[in-house]
Amino acid sequence: MDTASVSTTLGALVADRRRALGLSQRELADRICQVSGRTTITRHELSRYERGVRLPGGAMVDVLAESLGVPAAVLAAAVTATLERRGRTATRTP
Repeated sequence: MDTASVSTTLGALVADRRRALGLSQRELADRICQVSGRTTITRHELSRYERGVRLPGGAMVDVLAESLGVPAAVLAAAVTATLERRGRTATRTP
């Protein structure tokens, strides 16, 4: 994936990639828990990301990217695209 061509929202990107991997929201949540070492990520949280109700922060973008098998820069660009569509801007520091 080319980060320069990302114009989709984070929600659409996460949902499309999850479906391409053949995962349910619960299965992806379980994968995220394994990658992050946290047990508090639920399918409800993923649903919020996919619907655009919430956006992941810095460390969660990295975990989500690893769990979905996409570069973190692609997800970060999608977060930025989502914020721009909302009329906001964001800065992400490594």
